[in-house]
Parts: sequence; C-alpha cells; structure tokens
Amino acid sequence: MIGAEAEAIVYLYASCDRRATYPTLAHADGVFRNRFTGGLHTPEPHLRRDFAELSAANELDLARIDSAFREKWRAELLALFTRFRPLLSQPAWSDCRTVLATAPQD
Repeated sequence: MIGAEAEAIVYLYASCDRRATYPTLAHADGVFRNRFTGGLHTPEPHLRRDFAELSAANELDLARIDSAFREKWRAELLALFTRFRPLLSQPAWSDCRTVLATAPQD
C-alpha cells in the first residue's frame, strides 16, 4: 500500500537488532542483524541513511515531548547520533543537537 521503497525501510527499521547493529551502522561494511530471522546483511548506503534518519526522528520525537525520557537518555542518544552523523542529513543532525541540548527544553 505504501510502496516498495517505504515498505523496505519500515521492515528494516522494525527488524533491526539494535544492540548488534547500532555500533557499526555508520561503517560502510557494518553488518545489520535482523532480529526476526537472525540473518546478517550489509544494507546499501541509501538504506543506512534512511534507517539513521528514521531512528533519529523517532527518538527525537520522544525526547521532544517527554522531558523524563530526554533526561534519562540524552547522553546515550547524543552519543548514538554522533556515531550516526555521517548518515544523517544536516537538518536531522541539527535537530539532534537542538533537542538533546543540555539546557532544559520545557
């Protein structure tokens, strides 16, 4: 219904074993682990970028609306998105820095 390209990124996002995948996602040869199948593969660069953008958008949305979530996870999310920086667009990276700034947002 949403199209093959959108379905591919939604499946990639939902199937990600984050613990296994996040540490090397920004590496060109980093392995992606599917949490449903246990399978490993290396996504194309455009899928890595889409995945990183979607990950940032989702986590930053939570951080933006829930100050307790933001305070608890700020440092970890900033470290994660700093590692993802090569994959993020300039607007996404700017949003990461703004939302995860150390000054209270509320």
